Amino acid sequence: MIDIDDIVKDKDLAYEAALAKNDRDTQTWESYYESRLNDALPGKLFVISRAVKAIPESEDLWINYLSLIDSNFGLMLAHEVQQVIDQCFTTQSKSLIIWLKVFDILMEHAIDQVTYIRHKFDQCLQNLPIKDHDKIWVLFIKFGDVIGGPTAIEIYSRLMKFISPRVLNGSEIGNPAELNLTILNFIDKFVELGDDDSGHVLKLYAEIVQSNDYSNLPKSQVQILFEYLDLLTKNTVKEKEIELQINKAIQKYPDQITNLQLKLISFYKSKVDYADKVRITYEKALKNCKTVRDFEKVYNEFTKYEQEDIQSYIDSNNNPSTTILSQKLTYFEKLLNDRRLLINDLQLRQDINNVDFWFNRFDIYQSQLPLLIQTIANAIKSINPLKIPRNCQHKLYEIWIKYAQIYASSSDFKTADFIFGKSVQSQYPHPNELAELYIHWSEMRLANDYFPELDAIELLEDVLYRESSSANDATISYSDASVPVQKRICKLIQLWDFYLDLVESFIESPRDIIYIGKISDAYETMIDLKIATPGKLLNFATFCEKWGFIEKSLSIYERCLHIFKDEAIKLEIWNVYITKLKYIDHKERRKDIEERYFEVVKFRGV
Repeated sequence: MIDIDDIVKDKDLAYEAALAKNDRDTQTWESYYESRLNDALPGKLFVISRAVKAIPESEDLWINYLSLIDSNFGLMLAHEVQQVIDQCFTTQSKSLIIWLKVFDILMEHAIDQVTYIRHKFDQCLQNLPIKDHDKIWVLFIKFGDVIGGPTAIEIYSRLMKFISPRVLNGSEIGNPAELNLTILNFIDKFVELGDDDSGHVLKLYAEIVQSNDYSNLPKSQVQILFEYLDLLTKNTVKEKEIELQINKAIQKYPDQITNLQLKLISFYKSKVDYADKVRITYEKALKNCKTVRDFEKVYNEFTKYEQEDIQSYIDSNNNPSTTILSQKLTYFEKLLNDRRLLINDLQLRQDINNVDFWFNRFDIYQSQLPLLIQTIANAIKSINPLKIPRNCQHKLYEIWIKYAQIYASSSDFKTADFIFGKSVQSQYPHPNELAELYIHWSEMRLANDYFPELDAIELLEDVLYRESSSANDATISYSDASVPVQKRICKLIQLWDFYLDLVESFIESPRDIIYIGKISDAYETMIDLKIATPGKLLNFATFCEKWGFIEKSLSIYERCLHIFKDEAIKLEIWNVYITKLKYIDHKERRKDIEERYFEVVKFRGV
């Protein structure tokens, strides 16, 4: 026991006398305490403990007291320190400075008193205003990082409720820096603290994945989603739960369907006796791939899985069943054989209007006639003529031709003719394609005895003259894509040339007046449609000359000179026309033509 006579010295009598008169004089107590700073601990405690008892509301006196404890903590008993601290907060529970000082002492010297310190943090947060909480939380999480375990997990869980939602979702930067924590930082911290197997981490991931408020986080939403799925798989959740999560994710991120289905496969692989579900999901993934890269990833995994499954079955059975082994090998062989078809499925999913992709499919089914016919029918039904890519090497009309040729090659000309009839009713990107169909249709009729000899000619006349009658006023433009190709085909020189060659092939003598008349009518129609070129009309004149219709030939030259206004073209026509004067017996007529010719030559300076 300390004797007061040993504590109070003669130099202290003046302080004691002053305090006896007024023990609430803070300045006297502070001076008295300062005079004892070089004394031993008991002497300093004697003064400061009396001072805070006399003036318990004095923040300065308590700071002196706490500083004394801080510098002499090893000389005091733990329960004595706790008593002083508890006494302090009977009057200083609203003082931020006092709280910070107390936590410095406890975390520096009494970190093992976990429960006591945690209770003090709780008490502090209950008493200090919200504006000061950030300073306390910085110390609180520092304490949690040191302690770790369930205590730290609980501290960070509480901190999340204090952090601003905009800081949590990455929209704002938190202040101070120690509290600039996004929801991802909390996930990392919980994992670091060993809480990844409990509900905290899963709940936080689920909150991010199910919300649209976390787009500003440093990780992409897709990356976070896959981390979440990995964690679900690791925690062996129920099958329905992970299937539900993946199906939701596919709806939200359809471009990630392949990777999501592979995640589901990984989950099934972790289970026993889930081989059927693995295969079903692999097959589904192959049918849902959107890129060749995704396809290769799934296909390579699938084939590897089947190889390993076969090897595992052989290794684990001394006498493997030939039936089961045969089934496994057949399935594996089919998977390998279907690779080309599966890639074509992918191509058509990417662009069902790509004609080249459909021809790839025709090649696959070339030896399977029923499937080939069905595929051609599907192509015709599926392709939008207005959406065919321009870089396709194959054209839409080629599909119809291939379709018709299948039946024509087996002498089913009735069906082939019906198909051609349907083909010319369809829309096409360009009149050239429709013309090709009419040409092939006409050639088929011409080459087979099944059709009357003139059917090929009548077929072409039907389309050329039927449509030309409605386009005779030249108001329809050949290049106007808004007009159906059926309305523009009569202005296609390519089809007229084929018709003229076809009709001319039937002419054997000048007596074949019907066919010669058809040739004449064709050129007249071309003139009316304003598609007859100088070269075409000169050919007409030559044709007439060949079969002895000289006057008709000469009249064509005259019409050419009237129709074409370009002087260079007219000169070329004159150069041919002037060589035909040998057919004119009338001198005055011949002289008139020569004079006209020389005027043109003189004018052109030739």
